[in-house]
Amino acid sequence: MKIIAHRGFSDKYPENTLLSFKKAIELGVDGIETDIRLSSDDKAVIFHDDNIKRITGVDKTVESLSLYELKKLNAGCGEKIPSLDELIELTEARVILILEIKYNTSTYKKLCEIIEKKIQNKIDWIEVSCFEDKVLEYMHGLNTQVKLHKLIEEASVLVDKDFTKKYNYISYFDIDVKLRKLVLDLSVFEKHKVFFWTVNKEDLSKEIKAGLYGVMKNNPQL
Repeated sequence: MKIIAHRGFSDKYPENTLLSFKKAIELGVDGIETDIRLSSDDKAVIFHDDNIKRITGVDKTVESLSLYELKKLNAGCGEKIPSLDELIELTEARVILILEIKYNTSTYKKLCEIIEKKIQNKIDWIEVSCFEDKVLEYMHGLNTQVKLHKLIEEASVLVDKDFTKKYNYISYFDIDVKLRKLVLDLSVFEKHKVFFWTVNKEDLSKEIKAGLYGVMKNNPQL
């Protein structure tokens, strides 16, 4: 079973920072999941929230600031907001990278195009995820070889009778661990590769036996 560090080793270190990613790699995780947004100067940057206030104390959006302006802010413990280029350089194919594109109606196409160019020769270890179907479809249109993750947090998505047909281009399904009973009942593990997020101390023995592919954890040590 794959162990994926959710926003790096985010339980102990500032989330989505190079320090958090480095510490996760040192633990020997199989992969890192992180979040990608577009700065005002069209740079792919790593940040989860639309507004940066929770992390930096500054009440602005990522999309309204340049990479230079974002780099001047404190992302926790003196860490800076990383660019995608910095994360790729840090990991150097030592772990799988799962890049969650944060949906923004005005930036997602440009962001998909930028990411695709950066990873087109790295698709054996860099993958893309999103909640939004139109983002996944657009990325698939750019490059059918990129492995895609469909993020799911609503039961209605899983019970859709056209689920398998609708997502036949998707490689993995990253599902909220709260839906684990439904996933078992629907025998999703028998048909698809499933990651659960965000796993803490849930007992997943039944799911592992049924074929759970991987988990995403804030603390990969647990």
